[in-house]
Amino acid sequence: MNDPAPVLPSHPDVPAGDYIVSALALNGQVRAFACRTTRLCQEAQDIHQMSPVAAVALGRLMTGTLLMAEQGLKNDSDTISMIIRSNGPIQGMTVVGTGHQTVRGYCYQPVVETLHKRPGKLDIGQAVGEGTLTVIKDLGLKEPYMGKVELVSGEIAEDLTYYLASSEQTPSAVGLGVLVDANGISHAGGFMVQMLPDATEETIQYLETRLGGFPEVTYWMQEGFNPDQILDLLFGDPEIQYFSHKPLSYACTCSHERMEQNLIALGARELADLAQDPAGVNLECHFCASHYPFSQEELQNLLAELVKNRHL
Repeated sequence: MNDPAPVLPSHPDVPAGDYIVSALALNGQVRAFACRTTRLCQEAQDIHQMSPVAAVALGRLMTGTLLMAEQGLKNDSDTISMIIRSNGPIQGMTVVGTGHQTVRGYCYQPVVETLHKRPGKLDIGQAVGEGTLTVIKDLGLKEPYMGKVELVSGEIAEDLTYYLASSEQTPSAVGLGVLVDANGISHAGGFMVQMLPDATEETIQYLETRLGGFPEVTYWMQEGFNPDQILDLLFGDPEIQYFSHKPLSYACTCSHERMEQNLIALGARELADLAQDPAGVNLECHFCASHYPFSQEELQNLLAELVKNRHL
């Protein structure tokens, strides 16, 4: 593979913060997505106070979720949920992305021992361990689409690549990176490349060669390259076409009303048990750590409404 050209287009319209861009390359035979997620990964770290390994694992899964949301969701209200359940120290993660370019997520065990593959390289695969990846797409239809695969490495990017090939029959390559230092998340981002049906064998071989020697995303980000320029480097295609640049953010959809619905969903028996406590209950959102206190009177009113509706 030839060394990447040292001088790249400046892309003057690129946003300064977190964003995602889509592109077509190699005569329209390949589509690609790339994103920067540094700020939203730092926001997740601030909310959950994760240890470095957990912060990197969750950051990778959130970045991958945003890439898959851009690839597969058409409407702002559509959602994609990525759920990992595993036997490693972090035990798993849940991430939800939307068609509105937002994401939220959490690790089941946010503070775990720092594990290294080698000096300076965190061992995310060992922290995640063996388990499953479940993907749920809610596209506003009667039933959401659900796919489930075994984890192949726990490194996240390889697991998403395997999921796309086995569950969606979409040959893809996914690259994800989150870099932590003493101050938190210094760089985070990723890319996803997918062959379109008319891709020639020559194009496939060319791209496999490029991908085989391509450095990690965070290497390029440390060198000052943005997602557009990373795709420039990857494809080496002067005719690459870029489409919309969309800002990304960490955003939770929790509210007092949603928490009320969660309490009602517990059922009359469990809600009645909670309503016996004079102190009431204090619910905490897993995604943003917001607290929602409910007094004993509020719980009793919810219980009365639930019982009334059952008898209508």
